[in-house]
Amino acid sequence: MEYLDLPGTLLRASAICLGTAEFGSAISDEQAWELLDAFAAQGGNFVDTARVYAAWGPGGMGSSERAIGAWARSRGVRKRIILSTKGAHPELRTMHISRLSPEEIAADLMASLQDLQTDYVDLYWLHRDDPAIPVGEILDVLNEHVESGLVRSFGASNWSPERLKEAAEYARTRGRVGFCASQIAWSLASINPGTDAGAGTRTMDDGTRAYHLETSLPILAYSSQAMGFFSGTYGTDGAAPSTGKAKTVLRYYLSRDNLGRLSRARELALRRGRTPNEVALAYLLSQPFRVFPIVGCRTVEQVRASCVANDLRLSPTEMAFLDGSVRSEKVGSPR
Repeated sequence: MEYLDLPGTLLRASAICLGTAEFGSAISDEQAWELLDAFAAQGGNFVDTARVYAAWGPGGMGSSERAIGAWARSRGVRKRIILSTKGAHPELRTMHISRLSPEEIAADLMASLQDLQTDYVDLYWLHRDDPAIPVGEILDVLNEHVESGLVRSFGASNWSPERLKEAAEYARTRGRVGFCASQIAWSLASINPGTDAGAGTRTMDDGTRAYHLETSLPILAYSSQAMGFFSGTYGTDGAAPSTGKAKTVLRYYLSRDNLGRLSRARELALRRGRTPNEVALAYLLSQPFRVFPIVGCRTVEQVRASCVANDLRLSPTEMAFLDGSVRSEKVGSPR
């Protein structure tokens, strides 16, 4: 496994981050431990969760964190892993009402620490933003938690580039700690316009890309594998088993542009002796600014298949080929 520094922090994280959104709901605690063991065996040390994960399942709020906390304590690996969790998410029944007050941030953080069975969080994220709240008020609260030792570093999940810029300027002029990374949805396949991928979530767009190119602010990319769009399940015609998940994947990602990207990922995978899924992850790992793909796996085999992509990097010509701006013959001979 390759390890990368997270600029502005003391964190050195595995290039691949394990996502745990389904721990405690679709994935049982026993399965979660198997996935965590497999990830650690591959050299992975970066685990991402959230306070709200599994709030929709029988285990309820914090189930994902509890599974991870129990596993880390049982295995004695707390100091060897980077725990990343998110808080201040709106209540699911009232998504239009933000929860970014100092009291709500503190309450979520303390609950996360308890369920993760730890004294500190390595990387703490605000799960949503509320542009009506001055960014300075939010950063001041997060800095207090850094100063208390409860948080080592913090990031912004689903924040706009305009708000990220405002936060960076506030931190610079006031001598405060700022966001060390941003977390958004991003993969080689673009989510279809108009698709409700989650209230208040953000995906990569031209303005966001321009901001990260300018600042080199790292990204943790969730939905990095486009829900399995590059796994081989989906044909060039978009055909797939008529399962609930398949319907969701096709609703989010079935488009002429994405089918073209799938076809080119398959062609490049053949040239490189890899899989289309590895190529899709390498597309993120090969960006001109630091990107940590978050992989959401349900099986040990999926963990292993995702982790092997950590060392694959693509040339600018290969990246342009995947984007569709360079023809196949320009890419070169198979390796």
